[in-house]
Amino acid sequence: MQPSHKKSSEVDKRLFTSLHIPPALKSPNVCCFVIGESVSFFGSWMTQIALVWMVYQITNSAMLVGVVGFTNQFMGLIITPLVGVLLDRWNLRYVLLATQLASILLSSTLTFLTINSHITVTWIIIIGIMQGTVKAFDLPARLVTIPRLVDNKADTYSAISIHSFLINTAKFVSPMIGGLLLARFGAASCFLVDSISYVPFIFAILATQIKSVSNSYSLKNTNIFQNLKEGFAFAYNFLPIRYVLTLQIVICFMVMTHVNLIPVFVREILNGDAETMGFLMTASALGSIIAGLYLILRKQATGLVNVIAYSATVLGLGLILFSRSHNLHTCLVLIFIVGMNNTLTLAAISNFVQLILVDETKRGRVTSIFTTGFLGILPFGNLFFGGLASKIGVNNALLFGGICCLIGAYIFIRKLPKIKNIVSPLYLELGLITPVK
Repeated sequence: MQPSHKKSSEVDKRLFTSLHIPPALKSPNVCCFVIGESVSFFGSWMTQIALVWMVYQITNSAMLVGVVGFTNQFMGLIITPLVGVLLDRWNLRYVLLATQLASILLSSTLTFLTINSHITVTWIIIIGIMQGTVKAFDLPARLVTIPRLVDNKADTYSAISIHSFLINTAKFVSPMIGGLLLARFGAASCFLVDSISYVPFIFAILATQIKSVSNSYSLKNTNIFQNLKEGFAFAYNFLPIRYVLTLQIVICFMVMTHVNLIPVFVREILNGDAETMGFLMTASALGSIIAGLYLILRKQATGLVNVIAYSATVLGLGLILFSRSHNLHTCLVLIFIVGMNNTLTLAAISNFVQLILVDETKRGRVTSIFTTGFLGILPFGNLFFGGLASKIGVNNALLFGGICCLIGAYIFIRKLPKIKNIVSPLYLELGLITPVK
Protein backbone atom coordinates (compact mmCIF):
# COMPACT_ATOMS: atom_id res chain seq x y z
CA MET A 1 0.00 0.00 0.00
CA GLN A 2 2.92 2.35 0.72
CA PRO A 3 4.09 2.63 -2.95
CA SER A 4 0.50 3.20 -4.05
CA HIS A 5 0.08 6.19 -1.71
CA LYS A 6 3.42 7.59 -2.81
CA LYS A 7 2.50 7.27 -6.48
CA SER A 8 -0.87 8.95 -5.85
CA SER A 9 0.75 11.88 -4.05
CA GLU A 10 3.21 12.36 -6.90
CA VAL A 11 0.33 12.50 -9.41
CA ASP A 12 -1.51 15.06 -7.22
CA LYS A 13 1.64 17.14 -6.97
CA ARG A 14 2.09 17.15 -10.76
CA LEU A 15 -1.55 18.19 -11.24
CA PHE A 16 -1.20 21.02 -8.72
CA THR A 17 2.01 22.38 -10.22
CA SER A 18 0.52 22.22 -13.71
CA LEU A 19 -2.23 24.68 -12.75
CA HIS A 20 -1.50 28.09 -14.21
CA ILE A 21 -1.99 30.85 -11.63
CA PRO A 22 -1.87 34.29 -13.31
CA PRO A 23 1.14 36.20 -11.89
CA ALA A 24 -0.89 39.35 -11.22
CA LEU A 25 -3.16 37.40 -8.83
CA LYS A 26 -0.20 37.17 -6.47
CA SER A 27 -0.14 40.96 -6.18
CA PRO A 28 -2.43 42.41 -3.43
CA ASN A 29 -1.99 45.77 -5.15
CA VAL A 30 -3.56 44.57 -8.42
CA CYS A 31 -6.27 42.48 -6.74
CA CYS A 32 -7.42 45.32 -4.49
CA PHE A 33 -7.71 47.75 -7.39
CA VAL A 34 -9.49 45.51 -9.92
CA ILE A 35 -11.94 44.08 -7.38
CA GLY A 36 -12.88 47.59 -6.29
CA GLU A 37 -13.41 48.80 -9.83
CA SER A 38 -15.43 45.71 -10.79
CA VAL A 39 -17.93 46.63 -8.05
CA SER A 40 -18.28 50.12 -9.51
CA PHE A 41 -18.82 48.67 -12.98
CA PHE A 42 -21.61 46.51 -11.53
CA GLY A 43 -23.55 49.66 -10.71
CA SER A 44 -22.67 51.38 -13.99
CA TRP A 45 -24.06 48.52 -16.08
CA MET A 46 -27.28 48.50 -14.06
CA THR A 47 -27.73 52.22 -14.71
CA GLN A 48 -27.12 51.78 -18.44
CA ILE A 49 -29.72 49.00 -18.64
CA ALA A 50 -32.25 50.98 -16.60
CA LEU A 51 -31.80 54.17 -18.63
CA VAL A 52 -32.22 52.46 -22.01
CA TRP A 53 -35.32 50.58 -20.85
CA MET A 54 -36.84 53.67 -19.23
CA VAL A 55 -36.34 55.82 -22.34
CA TYR A 56 -38.00 53.21 -24.53
CA GLN A 57 -40.87 52.86 -22.05
CA ILE A 58 -41.42 56.65 -21.96
CA THR A 59 -41.08 57.34 -25.70
CA ASN A 60 -41.62 53.98 -27.46
CA SER A 61 -39.07 55.26 -30.00
CA ALA A 62 -35.97 53.40 -31.23
CA MET A 63 -34.67 56.72 -32.56
CA LEU A 64 -34.77 58.38 -29.12
CA VAL A 65 -33.04 55.35 -27.59
CA GLY A 66 -30.24 56.01 -30.08
CA VAL A 67 -30.25 59.74 -29.26
CA VAL A 68 -29.88 59.06 -25.53
CA GLY A 69 -27.06 56.59 -26.23
CA PHE A 70 -25.37 59.26 -28.34
CA THR A 71 -25.64 62.05 -25.76
CA ASN A 72 -24.38 59.75 -23.00
CA GLN A 73 -21.10 59.16 -24.83
CA PHE A 74 -20.46 61.77 -27.51
CA MET A 75 -18.31 63.87 -25.15
CA GLY A 76 -15.79 61.04 -25.35
CA LEU A 77 -15.01 61.87 -28.97
CA ILE A 78 -14.47 65.53 -28.14
CA ILE A 79 -12.31 65.39 -25.02
CA THR A 80 -10.93 61.84 -24.60
CA PRO A 81 -7.85 62.39 -26.84
CA LEU A 82 -7.01 65.51 -24.84
CA VAL A 83 -7.58 63.58 -21.60
CA GLY A 84 -4.76 61.23 -22.60
CA VAL A 85 -2.27 64.10 -22.59
CA LEU A 86 -3.51 65.25 -19.20
CA LEU A 87 -3.26 61.74 -17.74
CA ASP A 88 0.42 61.66 -18.74
CA ARG A 89 0.82 64.84 -16.66
CA TRP A 90 -1.60 64.52 -13.72
CA ASN A 91 -1.66 62.39 -10.58
CA LEU A 92 -3.77 59.35 -11.49
CA ARG A 93 -4.97 58.78 -7.92
CA TYR A 94 -6.53 62.25 -7.73
CA VAL A 95 -8.16 61.84 -11.15
CA LEU A 96 -9.76 58.53 -10.14
CA LEU A 97 -10.99 59.88 -6.81
CA ALA A 98 -12.55 62.92 -8.49
CA THR A 99 -14.36 60.83 -11.13
CA GLN A 100 -15.83 58.43 -8.53
CA LEU A 101 -17.17 61.31 -6.42
CA ALA A 102 -18.70 62.93 -9.52
CA SER A 103 -20.30 59.60 -10.50
CA ILE A 104 -21.87 59.24 -7.05
CA LEU A 105 -23.37 62.73 -7.35
CA LEU A 106 -24.84 62.08 -10.82
CA SER A 107 -26.32 58.68 -9.96
CA SER A 108 -27.81 60.09 -6.76
CA THR A 109 -29.43 62.85 -8.82
CA LEU A 110 -30.99 60.25 -11.13
CA THR A 111 -32.29 58.37 -8.08
CA PHE A 112 -33.84 61.51 -6.60
CA LEU A 113 -35.51 62.60 -9.85
CA THR A 114 -36.94 59.13 -10.52
CA ILE A 115 -38.30 58.63 -7.00
CA ASN A 116 -40.01 62.02 -7.15
CA SER A 117 -41.43 61.35 -10.66
CA HIS A 118 -39.53 64.33 -12.13
CA ILE A 119 -37.46 62.25 -14.55
CA THR A 120 -37.85 63.13 -18.23
CA VAL A 121 -35.94 62.42 -21.41
CA THR A 122 -34.50 65.94 -21.17
CA TRP A 123 -33.10 65.24 -17.71
CA ILE A 124 -31.74 61.89 -18.89
CA ILE A 125 -29.94 63.63 -21.77
CA ILE A 126 -28.48 66.37 -19.53
CA ILE A 127 -27.22 63.93 -16.92
CA GLY A 128 -26.04 61.60 -19.70
CA ILE A 129 -23.83 64.34 -21.13
CA MET A 130 -22.31 64.93 -17.68
CA GLN A 131 -21.79 61.19 -17.13
CA GLY A 132 -20.11 60.95 -20.54
CA THR A 133 -17.73 63.74 -19.55
CA VAL A 134 -16.81 61.93 -16.33
CA LYS A 135 -16.30 58.62 -18.20
CA ALA A 136 -13.98 60.38 -20.65
CA PHE A 137 -11.59 60.89 -17.73
CA ASP A 138 -12.41 57.80 -15.69
CA LEU A 139 -12.07 54.91 -18.16
CA PRO A 140 -8.68 55.94 -19.66
CA ALA A 141 -7.37 56.63 -16.14
CA ARG A 142 -8.30 53.10 -15.05
CA LEU A 143 -6.57 51.52 -18.05
CA VAL A 144 -3.44 53.64 -17.64
CA THR A 145 -3.29 52.74 -13.94
CA ILE A 146 -3.34 48.94 -14.39
CA PRO A 147 0.20 48.57 -15.88
CA ARG A 148 1.53 50.86 -13.13
CA LEU A 149 0.33 48.51 -10.39
CA VAL A 150 2.59 45.60 -11.38
CA ASP A 151 6.21 45.14 -10.29
CA ASN A 152 7.24 43.17 -13.38
CA LYS A 153 6.57 44.50 -16.89
CA ALA A 154 5.88 40.97 -18.15
CA ASP A 155 2.92 40.74 -15.72
CA THR A 156 1.07 43.53 -17.56
CA TYR A 157 -0.85 41.06 -19.72
CA SER A 158 -1.96 39.10 -16.67
CA ALA A 159 -3.12 42.25 -14.84
CA ILE A 160 -5.09 43.56 -17.85
CA SER A 161 -6.72 40.13 -18.31
CA ILE A 162 -7.85 40.01 -14.68
CA HIS A 163 -9.15 43.57 -15.05
CA SER A 164 -11.21 42.53 -18.10
CA PHE A 165 -12.47 39.35 -16.42
CA LEU A 166 -13.76 41.05 -13.28
CA ILE A 167 -15.39 43.84 -15.27
CA ASN A 168 -17.20 41.26 -17.38
CA THR A 169 -18.19 39.35 -14.25
CA ALA A 170 -19.90 42.55 -13.09
CA LYS A 171 -21.42 42.81 -16.55
CA PHE A 172 -22.80 39.28 -16.12
CA VAL A 173 -24.34 39.82 -12.69
CA SER A 174 -25.78 43.31 -13.24
CA PRO A 175 -28.31 42.53 -16.04
CA MET A 176 -29.64 39.55 -14.10
CA ILE A 177 -30.22 41.59 -10.94
CA GLY A 178 -31.00 44.79 -12.85
CA GLY A 179 -33.78 43.12 -14.83
CA LEU A 180 -35.39 41.86 -11.62
CA LEU A 181 -35.06 45.25 -9.89
CA LEU A 182 -36.51 47.02 -12.93
CA ALA A 183 -39.50 44.70 -13.07
CA ARG A 184 -40.27 44.80 -9.34
CA PHE A 185 -38.99 48.10 -7.92
CA GLY A 186 -38.40 50.36 -10.93
CA ALA A 187 -35.38 52.18 -12.34
CA ALA A 188 -34.71 54.19 -9.15
CA SER A 189 -33.46 51.06 -7.39
CA CYS A 190 -30.83 50.53 -10.11
CA PHE A 191 -29.66 54.14 -9.83
CA LEU A 192 -29.41 53.83 -6.04
CA VAL A 193 -27.28 50.68 -6.27
CA ASP A 194 -25.06 52.50 -8.77
CA SER A 195 -24.56 55.39 -6.31
CA ILE A 196 -23.39 53.01 -3.58
CA SER A 197 -21.18 50.87 -5.85
CA TYR A 198 -18.50 53.55 -6.22
CA VAL A 199 -17.67 53.59 -2.49
CA PRO A 200 -15.59 50.34 -2.44
CA PHE A 201 -13.57 51.58 -5.41
CA ILE A 202 -12.75 54.81 -3.58
CA PHE A 203 -11.26 52.77 -0.71
CA ALA A 204 -9.34 50.64 -3.24
CA ILE A 205 -7.88 53.75 -4.91
CA LEU A 206 -6.70 55.04 -1.53
CA ALA A 207 -5.17 51.67 -0.58
CA THR A 208 -3.19 50.83 -3.76
CA GLN A 209 0.28 51.98 -4.71
CA ILE A 210 0.43 53.55 -8.19
CA LYS A 211 3.83 54.05 -9.79
CA SER A 212 4.57 57.50 -11.18
CA VAL A 213 6.34 58.20 -14.48
CA SER A 214 9.73 59.75 -13.82
CA ASN A 215 9.83 62.11 -16.80
CA SER A 216 6.24 63.40 -16.59
CA TYR A 217 7.75 66.74 -15.49
CA SER A 218 9.20 67.28 -18.97
CA LEU A 219 5.75 66.69 -20.50
CA LYS A 220 4.30 69.43 -18.32
CA ASN A 221 6.73 71.91 -19.79
CA THR A 222 5.89 71.24 -23.43
CA ASN A 223 2.92 72.36 -25.48
CA ILE A 224 -0.19 70.27 -24.73
CA PHE A 225 -1.27 70.15 -28.38
CA GLN A 226 2.22 69.08 -29.41
CA ASN A 227 1.93 66.19 -26.94
CA LEU A 228 -1.47 65.33 -28.43
CA LYS A 229 -0.04 65.34 -31.94
CA GLU A 230 2.81 63.05 -30.86
CA GLY A 231 0.32 60.53 -29.45
CA PHE A 232 -1.73 60.40 -32.65
CA ALA A 233 1.41 60.23 -34.81
CA PHE A 234 2.75 57.30 -32.77
CA ALA A 235 -0.56 55.39 -32.94
CA TYR A 236 -0.84 55.96 -36.69
CA ASN A 237 2.76 55.21 -37.65
CA PHE A 238 3.10 52.09 -35.50
CA LEU A 239 1.23 49.71 -37.80
CA PRO A 240 0.12 47.02 -35.27
CA ILE A 241 -1.62 49.65 -33.15
CA ARG A 242 -3.11 51.34 -36.22
CA TYR A 243 -4.58 48.07 -37.52
CA VAL A 244 -6.08 46.88 -34.22
CA LEU A 245 -7.53 50.30 -33.43
CA THR A 246 -9.11 50.45 -36.88
CA LEU A 247 -10.80 47.08 -36.27
CA GLN A 248 -11.89 48.30 -32.84
CA ILE A 249 -13.59 51.33 -34.41
CA VAL A 250 -15.46 49.08 -36.85
CA ILE A 251 -16.68 46.83 -34.02
CA CYS A 252 -17.65 49.72 -31.73
CA PHE A 253 -19.64 51.42 -34.49
CA MET A 254 -21.19 48.36 -36.15
CA VAL A 255 -21.55 45.77 -33.37
CA MET A 256 -21.42 47.20 -29.85
CA THR A 257 -24.49 49.30 -30.61
CA HIS A 258 -26.55 46.08 -30.45
CA VAL A 259 -26.71 46.60 -26.64
CA ASN A 260 -28.87 49.71 -27.07
CA LEU A 261 -31.08 47.90 -29.59
CA ILE A 262 -31.83 44.96 -27.27
CA PRO A 263 -34.92 46.63 -25.69
CA VAL A 264 -36.29 47.32 -29.18
CA PHE A 265 -35.52 43.74 -30.29
CA VAL A 266 -37.22 42.35 -27.17
CA ARG A 267 -40.40 44.35 -27.73
CA GLU A 268 -40.70 44.18 -31.53
CA ILE A 269 -39.27 40.73 -32.34
CA LEU A 270 -39.66 38.63 -29.18
CA ASN A 271 -42.71 40.41 -27.69
CA GLY A 272 -40.99 40.31 -24.28
CA ASP A 273 -40.66 42.53 -21.21
CA ALA A 274 -37.93 43.80 -18.84
CA GLU A 275 -37.22 40.28 -17.55
CA THR A 276 -36.77 39.02 -21.12
CA MET A 277 -34.27 41.81 -21.70
CA GLY A 278 -32.52 40.82 -18.48
CA PHE A 279 -32.19 37.21 -19.71
CA LEU A 280 -30.65 38.33 -23.01
CA MET A 281 -28.25 40.75 -21.33
CA THR A 282 -27.27 38.07 -18.81
CA ALA A 283 -26.59 35.52 -21.57
CA SER A 284 -24.43 38.09 -23.36
CA ALA A 285 -22.55 38.88 -20.15
CA LEU A 286 -22.02 35.18 -19.41
CA GLY A 287 -20.29 34.95 -22.78
CA SER A 288 -18.15 37.91 -21.72
CA ILE A 289 -17.10 36.06 -18.56
CA ILE A 290 -16.06 32.99 -20.56
CA ALA A 291 -14.01 35.24 -22.83
CA GLY A 292 -12.34 36.95 -19.88
CA LEU A 293 -11.59 33.62 -18.21
CA TYR A 294 -10.02 32.33 -21.41
CA LEU A 295 -7.71 35.36 -21.61
CA ILE A 296 -6.67 34.93 -17.97
CA LEU A 297 -5.88 31.22 -18.38
CA ARG A 298 -3.83 31.67 -21.55
CA LYS A 299 -0.29 30.74 -20.57
CA GLN A 300 1.27 33.05 -23.13
CA ALA A 301 0.78 36.70 -23.94
CA THR A 302 1.77 36.17 -27.56
CA GLY A 303 -0.75 35.16 -30.23
CA LEU A 304 -3.29 37.82 -29.31
CA VAL A 305 -3.57 38.99 -32.91
CA ASN A 306 -4.87 35.55 -33.92
CA VAL A 307 -7.44 35.71 -31.13
CA ILE A 308 -8.53 39.15 -32.37
CA ALA A 309 -8.89 37.99 -35.98
CA TYR A 310 -10.88 34.82 -35.36
CA SER A 311 -13.12 36.18 -32.61
CA ALA A 312 -14.05 39.19 -34.81
CA THR A 313 -15.07 36.77 -37.56
CA VAL A 314 -17.28 34.68 -35.24
CA LEU A 315 -18.71 37.92 -33.79
CA GLY A 316 -19.95 39.05 -37.21
CA LEU A 317 -21.46 35.64 -37.99
CA GLY A 318 -23.15 35.44 -34.56
CA LEU A 319 -24.77 38.85 -34.94
CA ILE A 320 -26.07 37.95 -38.42
CA LEU A 321 -27.69 34.76 -37.10
CA PHE A 322 -29.09 36.58 -34.06
CA SER A 323 -30.74 39.18 -36.29
CA ARG A 324 -32.62 36.43 -38.16
CA SER A 325 -33.87 34.58 -35.06
CA HIS A 326 -37.38 34.92 -33.53
CA ASN A 327 -37.12 32.24 -30.84
CA LEU A 328 -36.03 33.26 -27.32
CA HIS A 329 -33.99 30.12 -26.62
CA THR A 330 -32.14 30.41 -29.93
CA CYS A 331 -31.56 34.12 -29.26
CA LEU A 332 -30.10 33.32 -25.84
CA VAL A 333 -27.52 30.98 -27.39
CA LEU A 334 -26.64 33.41 -30.17
CA ILE A 335 -26.39 36.47 -27.92
CA PHE A 336 -24.09 34.39 -25.69
CA ILE A 337 -21.82 33.85 -28.71
CA VAL A 338 -22.04 37.53 -29.64
CA GLY A 339 -21.23 38.67 -26.10
CA MET A 340 -18.33 36.22 -25.79
CA ASN A 341 -16.67 37.19 -29.05
CA ASN A 342 -17.38 40.89 -28.66
CA THR A 343 -15.55 40.88 -25.33
CA LEU A 344 -12.85 38.53 -26.58
CA THR A 345 -12.05 40.79 -29.52
CA LEU A 346 -12.06 44.10 -27.66
CA ALA A 347 -10.32 42.78 -24.52
CA ALA A 348 -7.64 41.14 -26.67
CA ILE A 349 -7.14 44.44 -28.51
CA SER A 350 -6.82 46.27 -25.18
CA ASN A 351 -4.36 43.69 -23.84
CA PHE A 352 -2.35 43.75 -27.06
CA VAL A 353 -2.04 47.55 -27.08
CA GLN A 354 -1.04 47.73 -23.41
CA LEU A 355 1.45 44.88 -23.84
CA ILE A 356 3.38 46.23 -26.84
CA LEU A 357 3.35 49.83 -25.61
CA VAL A 358 6.85 50.00 -24.12
CA ASP A 359 7.10 53.82 -23.90
CA GLU A 360 5.38 54.74 -20.62
CA THR A 361 5.36 58.45 -21.46
CA LYS A 362 2.90 57.77 -24.30
CA ARG A 363 0.68 55.27 -22.46
CA GLY A 364 -1.93 57.84 -21.44
CA ARG A 365 -2.24 59.27 -24.94
CA VAL A 366 -2.42 55.94 -26.78
CA THR A 367 -4.82 54.52 -24.18
CA SER A 368 -7.07 57.56 -24.59
CA ILE A 369 -7.14 56.98 -28.37
CA PHE A 370 -8.19 53.39 -27.69
CA THR A 371 -10.87 54.58 -25.24
CA THR A 372 -12.17 57.04 -27.83
CA GLY A 373 -13.37 54.00 -29.76
CA PHE A 374 -15.80 53.33 -26.91
CA LEU A 375 -16.66 56.82 -25.74
CA GLY A 376 -16.38 58.62 -29.07
CA ILE A 377 -17.28 56.20 -31.87
CA LEU A 378 -19.96 54.24 -30.00
CA PRO A 379 -22.39 57.18 -29.57
CA PHE A 380 -22.38 57.83 -33.32
CA GLY A 381 -23.07 54.14 -33.82
CA ASN A 382 -25.96 54.37 -31.36
CA LEU A 383 -27.37 57.38 -33.20
CA PHE A 384 -26.91 55.80 -36.63
CA PHE A 385 -28.37 52.41 -35.71
CA GLY A 386 -31.23 53.99 -33.76
CA GLY A 387 -32.25 55.81 -36.94
CA LEU A 388 -31.56 52.77 -39.13
CA ALA A 389 -33.68 50.50 -36.90
CA SER A 390 -36.60 52.94 -37.10
CA LYS A 391 -36.38 52.91 -40.92
CA ILE A 392 -35.64 49.28 -41.85
CA GLY A 393 -36.43 47.42 -38.63
CA VAL A 394 -34.21 46.39 -35.72
CA ASN A 395 -33.45 42.92 -37.13
CA ASN A 396 -32.25 44.33 -40.48
CA ALA A 397 -30.14 46.94 -38.71
CA LEU A 398 -28.42 44.18 -36.71
CA LEU A 399 -27.90 42.19 -39.92
CA PHE A 400 -26.14 45.17 -41.51
CA GLY A 401 -23.85 45.54 -38.49
CA GLY A 402 -22.88 41.86 -38.60
CA ILE A 403 -22.01 42.00 -42.31
CA CYS A 404 -19.80 45.08 -41.79
CA CYS A 405 -18.04 43.31 -38.89
CA LEU A 406 -17.24 40.34 -41.15
CA ILE A 407 -15.73 42.66 -43.77
CA GLY A 408 -13.57 44.35 -41.09
CA ALA A 409 -12.37 40.97 -39.79
CA TYR A 410 -11.42 39.83 -43.30
CA ILE A 411 -9.34 42.96 -43.92
CA PHE A 412 -7.60 42.52 -40.54
CA ILE A 413 -6.77 38.87 -41.25
CA ARG A 414 -4.95 39.95 -44.41
CA LYS A 415 -2.73 42.23 -42.27
CA LEU A 416 -1.71 39.49 -39.80
CA PRO A 417 1.68 38.58 -41.37
CA LYS A 418 2.83 42.21 -41.32
CA ILE A 419 1.70 42.68 -37.70
CA LYS A 420 3.53 39.55 -36.51
CA ASN A 421 6.78 40.58 -38.16
CA ILE A 422 6.73 43.92 -36.35
CA VAL A 423 5.77 42.71 -32.85
CA SER A 424 8.13 39.70 -32.66
CA PRO A 425 11.16 41.86 -31.67
CA LEU A 426 9.05 43.51 -28.96
CA TYR A 427 8.09 40.13 -27.54
CA LEU A 428 11.79 39.25 -27.42
CA GLU A 429 12.57 42.51 -25.62
CA LEU A 430 9.86 41.84 -23.03
CA GLY A 431 11.05 38.27 -22.52
CA LEU A 432 7.76 36.77 -23.69
CA ILE A 433 9.45 34.55 -26.29
CA THR A 434 12.92 33.03 -26.32
CA PRO A 435 15.36 33.86 -29.13
CA VAL A 436 16.06 31.14 -31.68
CA LYS A 437 19.69 30.02 -31.48
